[in-house]
Amino acid sequence: MLDAGALMHHLWRELNAKSMRPTNPRLIAPIESLGGLRLGHFETQRARFRLYRRCHHTGWQLRRCATCDVVDRARAACLACSNGVTTDVFSRGGGFCVRHRRWHLAGDDQLVPSDDVLLRAEQALAGHLWSRGVTMHTGEFALASQLILDSLRERPATEGSQLLPIYGVVIDLLVTLTRPEVVLSLVTPAESERRQVEGLIGLTVGAGKGARTPELEATAARVVRKHRAAMDTAIRMPYSDRATIRRAPFEKGLAEASYREKAALLRHVTRSGRRIEAEDRAVRGAPPSRVVSRRLVPGWADRVTW
Repeated sequence: MLDAGALMHHLWRELNAKSMRPTNPRLIAPIESLGGLRLGHFETQRARFRLYRRCHHTGWQLRRCATCDVVDRARAACLACSNGVTTDVFSRGGGFCVRHRRWHLAGDDQLVPSDDVLLRAEQALAGHLWSRGVTMHTGEFALASQLILDSLRERPATEGSQLLPIYGVVIDLLVTLTRPEVVLSLVTPAESERRQVEGLIGLTVGAGKGARTPELEATAARVVRKHRAAMDTAIRMPYSDRATIRRAPFEKGLAEASYREKAALLRHVTRSGRRIEAEDRAVRGAPPSRVVSRRLVPGWADRVTW
């Protein structure tokens, strides 16, 4: 059996190339041929795992778009599924293998005793959270994890497995935070900011076994402030930099504002809610739709400090 490095060199020789990125589409056909697969096998698989997202091809509705063809970022596969070979996958799911009851995340791979909490969490992430466009790499998971970790008096000690004890409660919190009516109540400028911070703290503590801590209070305040600003930007966003009256479509404004402000939850808002008379401020116009559609891809919020 060839290791990954030897396989890549073999494929480069087949294509008369000195080097090539592993994600280059030119590699697909040779790999299918080498593995005895029918031509187009991986294209069929890829189509099954296109992400639900908003783009101009679907009128900014939450759909899977064949034109954008966006899939999740790769993550480590369960070693039992891959027969002990280190493998990356981009299929739906998270850090727990339901079939083999193994935790496989951040370089860690371990057998976990029967745990219904992890099972339900994985099913939720691969199920209705997937249909909401949520994966471990779209920003919402990192936000919920930070909130839960900040609510703990004592954090897990090991880096690779620190999410294992809180995985279930993080997913529970995610299910709540990505409900359109809940996220709207947390981001609308028409509500009191203080009340929204208290609401987010309450949801976080209620989801897990944590407590109200200074760290949680600070993170909740930052999240609410950031999302309120992004919501205000989405509502006010001009159609273009030169427009003075015409506004961008609200759904397009949400997509662009969530990117500018790194406000992951804003993607789940479906209506603007009650408008308020607020002090007008300058808002940069919306870029072309094709630009906005390319921005919100898995990993865009990796460097956000919640």
